[in-house]
Amino acid sequence: MKTVFSGVVLGLMMICLVACSKKAPQSSDQPAEPLVSSSEVESTVAKVEAVDLKARKVTLSSLQGDLFIIHVGKEAVNLPQVKKGDMVDISYGRELKVWMAEPGDVVNEQSTVVVRAKPGSKPQGMGVTETNVTAKILALDKTNELAKLELANGKVVTVKVQNPENLNKVKVGDTLGISYLEVVDIAVRKGSKR
Repeated sequence: MKTVFSGVVLGLMMICLVACSKKAPQSSDQPAEPLVSSSEVESTVAKVEAVDLKARKVTLSSLQGDLFIIHVGKEAVNLPQVKKGDMVDISYGRELKVWMAEPGDVVNEQSTVVVRAKPGSKPQGMGVTETNVTAKILALDKTNELAKLELANGKVVTVKVQNPENLNKVKVGDTLGISYLEVVDIAVRKGSKR
């Protein structure tokens, strides 16, 4: 079951990247090489411990017994079907890409798509959020492998660099393009109690 959900999430990530995402800027001859490109897909199973329909909160326990709460939006019309003891398949995928953008580029976009089950069917849903931003490099700390960035919305953040070799490919004042995609798929297994 985990493999099926991982395949679905990964497939949806690829569709969203091809159909929805902004492409890295291209020079006249070839596309910009990403400085960072990473992705992961994880799947797990959790047990429903409590359902608060009024607050639209579901308390789940992981296979290791850790409790966590998820907030369920109003678009999840089948929430009343979820009961204590139900088992839930959860898949999570993410992809991050960072590339050199054109100087002066300013992008600050986020879009979310939610796919839900039809009313009356087994409770399940999927959310895809894509964020595309630009960031200007304000400072580089090669010793501690940090970069201080000013995002398009004016917020300043300091980030740990995944690949320290990339610090030699950029300089203060450069503009980075950043694309981040998250996919969450949740489906209740009816009739299976743990």
